[in-house]
Amino acid sequence: MRTVQYELMRPPEIVRERSRLPLVFIPIGPIEWHGPHLPMGMDGLHAHMVAVDAAQQVGGVVLPTYYIGSETVRPVDRGPQSAAVLGFQGTERIIGMDFPDNPVKSLYFEEGTFAVTVRELIRLLKLDGYRLVVLVNGHGAVNHQRTLQRLAAEESDPPRVRVVFAMAFLPASPPFSDPGHAEKIETSIILATRPDLVDLAALPPKGVPLRYQEFGIVDGKAFDGRPTPDFTVRPEADPREASADLGRKTLGAEVERVVAIVREQAQALGLAPTSRTPAAS
Repeated sequence: MRTVQYELMRPPEIVRERSRLPLVFIPIGPIEWHGPHLPMGMDGLHAHMVAVDAAQQVGGVVLPTYYIGSETVRPVDRGPQSAAVLGFQGTERIIGMDFPDNPVKSLYFEEGTFAVTVRELIRLLKLDGYRLVVLVNGHGAVNHQRTLQRLAAEESDPPRVRVVFAMAFLPASPPFSDPGHAEKIETSIILATRPDLVDLAALPPKGVPLRYQEFGIVDGKAFDGRPTPDFTVRPEADPREASADLGRKTLGAEVERVVAIVREQAQALGLAPTSRTPAAS
């Protein structure tokens, strides 16, 4: 079986793969609260799964996951992404998903530190001969995404080098923009790949409402400014309804999307991605 994970490869394997296709994936996501039932590394784990599966299909190597990322102080108005739409008073200073009652804090980087760290990594990879660098992002914060998008634009030097920003998860269906947090989809993704990391017993029995502010589990419509009247997770987003089958289908669609992005960018650079049969990493 062919591995694509950089840290598990010997130098001749890395050189051979780079000569075949100078493509490298960087999975990125912070250590962040994802409810009591999911691992703190959910975003990075997700990005890594997508990157590995994409590399096994299209070629290239995957760096170790960088468990770093920035976040946003929630607005104090009553609009989308604000604390008010999550059931708080609206005046609290809440950063990302670090709600007051969480027993464990997320490890968010200051935005400038985050940008410098990722930029340095990109610089080193370019020096090593990689021409297509794909930032596979598993985190939804607005300023986190903008930072990576800015770095991708600034560090690209076509036609020699392209740095590409790619989301791990699929975009939400319009008119909504946010896929939600620690809800059914994210839970299903981990159930499909690392069921040992999911503990649904940490949640109340089915039928008991999951309050946003109590559990740190939020459906995307709430983030977009349309919470339920009692600020609880909608039934269609309930993580207790998650399944491995849904997770596999979701991951398949996500990988397909990233592969399409990579093929397009590689073609623009005059590179020829190889078709590969997916294999265990």
